[in-house]
Amino acid sequence: MAQIIQEDSKKVININQNTVKDASKIQNSKRSMYQSTTSDPVDKIKQIKWKQAWELQNGNADKTQFSCHICCDKKIVVKKEGNKFTADDCKCLEQKKLKERKQKEQKKYENSIKAAEIREEFEGKTFDDFQWLKGKKEAKYAAMDYVDNFDFYQSKGIGLTFVGKCGRGKTLLSHIVSQELLKKDHTVVNVVAKEFYDDIKATYDDPDKKTSDLITSAKEVDLLVIDNLNAQRFGFDEIDKLFIIINHRIENKKPTIINSTCSLDSLEKKLAPDHVSRLIGKNGDPIQISGIDMRKKHGEAITKLRQQNIGKLKNKTI
Repeated sequence: MAQIIQEDSKKVININQNTVKDASKIQNSKRSMYQSTTSDPVDKIKQIKWKQAWELQNGNADKTQFSCHICCDKKIVVKKEGNKFTADDCKCLEQKKLKERKQKEQKKYENSIKAAEIREEFEGKTFDDFQWLKGKKEAKYAAMDYVDNFDFYQSKGIGLTFVGKCGRGKTLLSHIVSQELLKKDHTVVNVVAKEFYDDIKATYDDPDKKTSDLITSAKEVDLLVIDNLNAQRFGFDEIDKLFIIINHRIENKKPTIINSTCSLDSLEKKLAPDHVSRLIGKNGDPIQISGIDMRKKHGEAITKLRQQNIGKLKNKTI
């Protein structure tokens, strides 16, 4: 019996000794982990820098000298927790990224405006600049619908055809459509029919210019706008060259906007019947833009302003 008790006592002693050893190991492990953390040279350098930033941000320094009064241009906001410092990104860092992103988007838009051949006089114009005037309302509605539902129209290769006398707003409206679609990351090219044909012709004798590059760009762009497609100004060769591009776009479901001062009858007399038929079949009936001559109205406003200024000068000299 005494022997059994003695053996049990030895077991208890061994268990207690093992427990003490395990506790000692855990304590030593924790101490080792703490020492390894605080002795990390990278962490020490970081803590020194954060401490300096914290002292600057919470001290009496003149904050007006910094662009960001919160982080003092350190890009981080430092907090003190006991003897340690922690840091989070300052809001100004995200604002800077947002600003840079906007600048990048603006640059991209400016480049797309240049690539799209947007004329300077129409740059930045929106539907607000196209007034709801008599003879122009239906065309404006059609253009607004075209922008809103371009994904559908593009998938079908459907374009627009605007017809009307000079100065009625065809070019302005098509440039507005172009810029609205550029904002949606679509590719657009605006060309004046006669000038575009001359550009193509100029490549024939210039080894530095490739005709194929010019034509390919016009064929493959998301939206091609051809301004001043006026039958009376073109020979048969010019019309054929342009309609090679137009037909390619029709066959490949690439939408095209056509502007012309000619009526449908005039176009049918000058162009091949299948050309006109293809345009109507893909773009629908031409949309008439009538009403006042916007160029004359603008000229009248300039004249009125000039007369007012002259009147003021005369009053000063009397």
